[in-house]
Amino acid sequence: MSADRTLETSRPRVALIQTFWDPDPEVNLARTLALLDSVQDVELIILPEFFLGPPFYFPGRAHLKGVIDQPVPGPVFDRLAEVARAKRCYLLCGTVVEREGEGDDTRYYNTAVLLDDQGRIAAKARKTHRFAAEMVTVSPSDELVLVDTPFGRLGICVCSDFWIPEVPRMLAMRGAEIIAVPGAALRGNIGITRPCIQANSSFNVCYTLLASAVGEVTGERAGRQVSISVAGHSTVAAPERLVGSLDEEEGVLYAELDLDRVRELREVDLSFRKSLYFCLHGRRPELYQELLKPYAGHQDLAALITDYLTSNGS
Repeated sequence: MSADRTLETSRPRVALIQTFWDPDPEVNLARTLALLDSVQDVELIILPEFFLGPPFYFPGRAHLKGVIDQPVPGPVFDRLAEVARAKRCYLLCGTVVEREGEGDDTRYYNTAVLLDDQGRIAAKARKTHRFAAEMVTVSPSDELVLVDTPFGRLGICVCSDFWIPEVPRMLAMRGAEIIAVPGAALRGNIGITRPCIQANSSFNVCYTLLASAVGEVTGERAGRQVSISVAGHSTVAAPERLVGSLDEEEGVLYAELDLDRVRELREVDLSFRKSLYFCLHGRRPELYQELLKPYAGHQDLAALITDYLTSNGS
């Protein structure tokens, strides 16, 4: 990036990094740094969830507790800060399992760290809606993170946070023009991943950026062999179209965003020649009080998962 290039633009270039999981966290970090080294002239880079590899609470990974989890700030983010400074861009560092405290007071979070173009921590987004074993190992956040950047308003959904529609909706209602999703897209969901990314961009009149990983781990859970497979499909969607997508290759997905177009689509059109603005302006919040209540078929997922994970003495 040239020394006189500014991040203040309505057409930011973004790069989404899609990585393969290796059993060794150091190998994963080296691969990520190599891919980052190839990126030039962008305002924002996004890494996937668990870019250091699957966490210690995944099947077959318990031996990495205390190894793969990281303090924030810490050495891994010092290295990534060098990249953000050198490339003069914002870097959303996927997620790591953040380790906070010591001994019996240790707590864990699934955390996405946003670095600014000087390598400083601009925000820390901890997952609010924990998925599967996270419900018994990871603490939830109660904060939805929205950041004003030189190139637009950036909201962050950590993987499964995106699949609770209220989360990107709330971010959009607060002005998010870009919703970044550092994720690990489950293979079983791949058929609906791109359509849901596109739908989110249309309903919330924003860009949605999913950066995902590729890999599989297998191990014993609740007395049986369990595999977790994630299948990439990193995707960029605009309100009106799918901009670009990867399949399962390791690589970089580039896109140029047009935030002036997003802002135009959010303006009320009294001629009714365009309609996406209606997704935001046409709402009747007074009718939505039921959203504050649990689903009619609500079950206590945390309790169910605890019972499952402790069954058969495991």
